[in-house]
Amino acid sequence: MALNYKNSANSVGEQLMRNPVAGDNRLRQICRAFVRFAEHWFVKNFLRPVFFLMPPSLVTWATMREGVQSEITRLFGSEVAGFLDDSALLVLIGAYLYIVILKSIYGAIENYSKPGRELGRDDVLAILHSVNVVVGDKMKRFCRTLDSIGRREEVSAQDVFQSITQPDQQIGLLVSAVHGAFDFIDNTGAYFRVGLLTVEEGKPIEWAQFYPPERPPRASESDLAHPGSTVMNSIRSKRTVIVEDINKEVKKRKKQDRRYLKLHNRDDEQGSQLCYPVVDPSTREVVLVLTIAGDKQCCLREKHLELYEWIIDHYSVRLTLEHRLYLLREKTL
Repeated sequence: MALNYKNSANSVGEQLMRNPVAGDNRLRQICRAFVRFAEHWFVKNFLRPVFFLMPPSLVTWATMREGVQSEITRLFGSEVAGFLDDSALLVLIGAYLYIVILKSIYGAIENYSKPGRELGRDDVLAILHSVNVVVGDKMKRFCRTLDSIGRREEVSAQDVFQSITQPDQQIGLLVSAVHGAFDFIDNTGAYFRVGLLTVEEGKPIEWAQFYPPERPPRASESDLAHPGSTVMNSIRSKRTVIVEDINKEVKKRKKQDRRYLKLHNRDDEQGSQLCYPVVDPSTREVVLVLTIAGDKQCCLREKHLELYEWIIDHYSVRLTLEHRLYLLREKTL
């Protein structure tokens, strides 16, 4: 679910400190805990060799030693002793398979314990850098304003506010940063387009920003106000909506099951679509929708939803702030 921004610092902090992973669940977490235990130096060097090697070694030793059969007969009965005596080759093969099967099971657990998708160090650093670029631009504007008012005899609070608040510019940088983040983590070679829609009374009314600037949105605000569009699905549910394959989505038999609006002049649309609603912290209503479109099918995957939200959450906080500043600025003009 998209981030609902609360006044509580702890709430925001918890959202931003989530692990940048996708495709994770309780069973994977249990498997990871088991793998961490198994990789502990004591378990790895002492307990694991005993568990892997002792049972087949004991069985093989019992098969080869002549004096052991009587003890096996006494402990387990003549049938078990007779089987070990008559099937020495089979026991040796079984001992080998025991080790192979156990190692295969451990390898499967280790492999399953890994999330479906996880951001690496370079991915996270790229995201943090893009956020710092946006914040740095605002800092430069504050410094320029401070330098300019330092030379004036009279300073107007309204002039200072108008000078330091440039929400349109900041929102444009944030949209560009989101584009850069998704382009950086992509491994499909897709071309992405990112847009930001303003929403009033539950419907999109205007494209506030889009990136790249040379690729404007294909659909108008009125088109996207259709109940079957991905944008409207996101607004109604207040959740992130992902359409992995646009072409497959528009071919669904029942129109009410479709989450993408086919444009009248586009019969060959391909790619994926993501819509992320930004919810106002006071009204709990959707005020913005961030749209991300890729030109390759399945370049955006539903199983990676949590990862995408982790990324966008870092920008969404600032989008909410700049949207509030925009409203304040309009009232002071």
